[in-house]
Amino acid sequence: GKCPKPTSRSRYTKRQCNTHSCNGDEICIAKQDLVIAVDGSGSVREAGFKILKSYTKTLLQRYQTEYFGEDAMRIGIVLFGNGVLVPGPGTDGKEIVSPAINKQALTGDMTKVNAAVDALPFKKGFTNMAQAFSMAEKMFILGSRKSAQQSVMLVTDGKPSFAFMTNELVEQLDDKNIMRYFIVVN
Repeated sequence: GKCPKPTSRSRYTKRQCNTHSCNGDEICIAKQDLVIAVDGSGSVREAGFKILKSYTKTLLQRYQTEYFGEDAMRIGIVLFGNGVLVPGPGTDGKEIVSPAINKQALTGDMTKVNAAVDALPFKKGFTNMAQAFSMAEKMFILGSRKSAQQSVMLVTDGKPSFAFMTNELVEQLDDKNIMRYFIVVN
């Protein structure tokens, strides 16, 4: 159906889509370069981190890297939640937030992607979500296909540590037509 016209209060509108029930056998064959960023922050706790990894592995079973001989999905893995303050590059003594970790560059090799998720360590830092977006953007610059939709999926338990910085990064991705998906597991 038609989307309602945006109100003056917001440039975004809400509407429901895909409201039907899933069958359980759905697959994704999109020509998409997807970075999945997994939250390893202290707030997740170790048991919760195992659940996030297990959820991510289940999700990976749905993605097809090739469909009828055509390239489909390519996936990369980022670990965030390793947030600590580290010395900045300047001599002014200012600290910066540690970067998220590129655990697997974009690839169509699902064996490598699954192995990267299996090997993700629980970092127990703060939720440096902005750095996850920043790392994903770097991964797109280094290895994304021009013909593929670029997307970032965050698998997390909640809110970022630095909301303003995170919002700025989201807007930056929005300007580049990079899609964002948030999966909140709690």
